[in-house]
Amino acid sequence: MSFAHTSTDHSPLCYESEMIVANYQMLVEQVGYLMLGKHRHVASILAAKNGNSSSSTDKIINRAQRQLQIKSTEERYKRDGWLFQMMTWISIRIEYNGVKVYSQAPHDNPAQHGIDGLSIILTSNNKIKSIIIEEDKYTENPRPTIKNQVWPEFKLFEKGEFDSQLVSRTSILLAHLSDDEINEIIENDIYKSTKRIYRAGITPLDTAKTPKKRKKLFKGYDGCVSGIDHGRRQALTFSQTDIRKWMDDFSLEIYDFLEKQRP
Repeated sequence: MSFAHTSTDHSPLCYESEMIVANYQMLVEQVGYLMLGKHRHVASILAAKNGNSSSSTDKIINRAQRQLQIKSTEERYKRDGWLFQMMTWISIRIEYNGVKVYSQAPHDNPAQHGIDGLSIILTSNNKIKSIIIEEDKYTENPRPTIKNQVWPEFKLFEKGEFDSQLVSRTSILLAHLSDDEINEIIENDIYKSTKRIYRAGITPLDTAKTPKKRKKLFKGYDGCVSGIDHGRRQALTFSQTDIRKWMDDFSLEIYDFLEKQRP
């Protein structure tokens, strides 16, 4: 697998999963495929299913390579956040390998508005076990970013402000089910906060190496997602000494991989 995960229980606040690159080249290839719009192919790879990828045109490859090349600090931030979102999409499918998980495809472009990630976990009889709502932030300022951007978003989800988005996206993700099954899920599960798991993807500073220090990043999580079930409050962390240099190097590797995909 491209990622391994180590878990830390910050009870009663939240549950943290640290994302560690286990196979760098595999991750390069998987993110490269996602940039070409091939999330179904990557999902098959992660599920250990055999299958070949369809070919990509020069136009698609050229555009993907342009998106990796940055000309300003703002473009770098947008690109890095976009690639990080793809990494967390891969991560959640690894974490929930072996269960019925249906995930919203990663955004098509950097800085695209909307839910960063949405995953539905179904039971064996096609009932919703969990709805995972994801916010990902690739930043050198993790604490203020979480406090000022992530917590307010989660609080609005808990209040029901984005219920219509959850209905529409869930209906699309579960389009393989019958209309009656989807209607039953919407009526019985979509609006239940107990079904919702929140997942804050963040990049801790290199100084936050211990669980105790990382836990401080998530202070206030229980204020926006309440309840004694701290399993609803999840965090995904990805630590590097220099997150910008890491992503610059990663982007170069993806660029080279994309070049090899030309017909």
